[in-house]
Amino acid sequence: MQLDHLAVDIIKKVAAEPGLPLKTLCEKLYLPQRNFYYRRKKINDWLVHEGFSPLLADVHHGLRLDENEVGTILNHLTLLDKQSYKLCSEERRDHLLLNLVCSPVPLFTQQLSEINNVSRNTTLDDLNTLKPVLQKQHDLLLQVSKKEGYHVTGGQLERRLCIHQMLQRSLKYAHAQVEARVQLVLRKHLTEHRLCASEVRNAIIFSIGLAEGQLDCVFSDKDKRLLVYMMMFSLLETVKGNYAEFTPAQINALRSQPECLTAASIHSHLSEQLDVGDIASNTLFLTLLLSISKKIASSPTGDANDRRLTLCIRQLVEQFQSLSGVYFSDVSSLVVRLFSHLGPAIHRCLFNIKSENVLREDVIQSYPLIFQLCRQAIQGMETEYQVVFNDDELSYITISFAAWLDIKPETGEQIVLLVTEGGMSSTAILENQLRNLTVLPLSIRHLSYSKFMAQPLPVGTRLVVSSIVLSREKLADVYHILAQHMLSANERIQLRNILENKHDNVRERELVNTLVAAATSHAPQMKQEFQEAISEIVHRYLHQTRGGEVHPENKQLADYLHGRVQFSAKQMEWREAIKKATKPLVDQGVISIYFAESIIANIEKSDLTMYLSPDVLLLHDAPPQGIAAPALSLLKLKYPLHFEGCTNQITPRLIIILVPCADLSHIPLLSALNDLISDENMLNKMLKASSLQEVLDVLSK
Repeated sequence: MQLDHLAVDIIKKVAAEPGLPLKTLCEKLYLPQRNFYYRRKKINDWLVHEGFSPLLADVHHGLRLDENEVGTILNHLTLLDKQSYKLCSEERRDHLLLNLVCSPVPLFTQQLSEINNVSRNTTLDDLNTLKPVLQKQHDLLLQVSKKEGYHVTGGQLERRLCIHQMLQRSLKYAHAQVEARVQLVLRKHLTEHRLCASEVRNAIIFSIGLAEGQLDCVFSDKDKRLLVYMMMFSLLETVKGNYAEFTPAQINALRSQPECLTAASIHSHLSEQLDVGDIASNTLFLTLLLSISKKIASSPTGDANDRRLTLCIRQLVEQFQSLSGVYFSDVSSLVVRLFSHLGPAIHRCLFNIKSENVLREDVIQSYPLIFQLCRQAIQGMETEYQVVFNDDELSYITISFAAWLDIKPETGEQIVLLVTEGGMSSTAILENQLRNLTVLPLSIRHLSYSKFMAQPLPVGTRLVVSSIVLSREKLADVYHILAQHMLSANERIQLRNILENKHDNVRERELVNTLVAAATSHAPQMKQEFQEAISEIVHRYLHQTRGGEVHPENKQLADYLHGRVQFSAKQMEWREAIKKATKPLVDQGVISIYFAESIIANIEKSDLTMYLSPDVLLLHDAPPQGIAAPALSLLKLKYPLHFEGCTNQITPRLIIILVPCADLSHIPLLSALNDLISDENMLNKMLKASSLQEVLDVLSK
């Protein structure tokens, strides 16, 4: 059980400044947060192994060690500094892998044990752990023969990319002594093939400098070191007669990269300087290494590849907005943010290069609905580039959308208190249901009944959800839902309405304050009485409070469609039908004619995506400037529409136009629409209606 120097630094900093928030700790140590999460388990394993309590990490109280153990822990750390560095289990496996892949012959258990200076049983455990990882993540096999020993088999490109991921992880997280072992292995095997390791390294470093000049970029120190070791390994594979193999799609993608000419130039330089063959596949592999390296300048330029990617990202954002009903005010900045990740990500996916996201599970758990929508929205980009984004890559995209939602006040993170008496599993089920209700980021805090009663509500609390009855006085003017551990359909609608209509609380308080001020002007001495009485009256009438539950206003779809329902018995082309569906909204001054034109342009550019079923279209665009309230219009067609060239086989007879608001106050409209769509009998009557009156009759019911 061994700590690296960064893990030791973390423990020392927490010991010196208990209660530091995670973000502050990482800033002080110049440490990315993912590096902390990577080391947290190692730190806790070491603490428990040494007889101490694990590191305490709490959102409200920060990071801390057991205060009675701090002195003893620091004494143990001073002893560690005097000991030689020992590899942890993951570092041992990485070291075994590098030796196995570099070796021209299989290696026996005894040889592998001597490499890591551990027992035979430890080596066998490491090999058994390594085997499924190689097969699952890299399509490589760890094979063993009693007569020959262990060796790794599989595609030559897969071997190189496996080592690339291992080196990337080692340079990001491991101790400097781990990197020294990497150098030692590579130098040893290059020397065995009659290559001077120092000359190879110097030639490679010079080549990387040429690449920076030709590409007009600066590689980070970590990326430079990764390039050096990967080029050394690639050269070793070449002299062993192992050449990377690429599919036609991969070859086309690499040859279209601006790095291809640079890769050819530096490969030619290395071949000449080191007297090795000029292998075409090596140029392609160098192109891959250069194109996936992160450069400091990573914003779109004017070349064709960047324009293609930028267009795809804009379509991704538009698709996300269409699916979620949430529109971003600064799309251009979001596109640039996504560009810096998606460019390298497409290459990683095309070549099956894993980019481990240590926060993946946390992201999926915290933003499940955003993650699901990203999975749907990314399909157009996957088709364009013929790749599939894995969950690690998709989690990075999810974080970007969640961060952009958090920027806007109306879509920012909301505090939700979860007060239950059940066990952890039932509470987790309820939390998962809440997170799946909305794309908006939620800060959900668990409290027992006793803690809820003993402490004041956190500032900014939006909603309290409980499985037990709570004191009305304690809740003040905060929304409250009394629910079972499995939410009913009505409770889900109520909760979504509350979470996605943030202006309601503000308007309620403004109304109460205005009425109290007016009443107090006549009887100043009764301000407190007026405050309590008016608050209760307004809350009761706005939310129809009963037994601690909040019920939304019971509006039907017809209430939102007054004067904007149409029927057409004419055979219509789809563009004409959309313009007709928006006409009542244009006539009433809710939108301009450009709203329909924008919807049509989006369908022509990105195909038809905004439909509820093959029979029902729900069409909308970004909220118009200055719109005061959301709106709906409905057009029932006698003859179904046909969309030429559309990949989705739909023939709608019902078009619904939604004009959304930036503050998400259109959610109740969508809930009312859902009442119609989810009622199969009612929907069938609507689709069979053959006149305007029949349509209105269905809506009135």
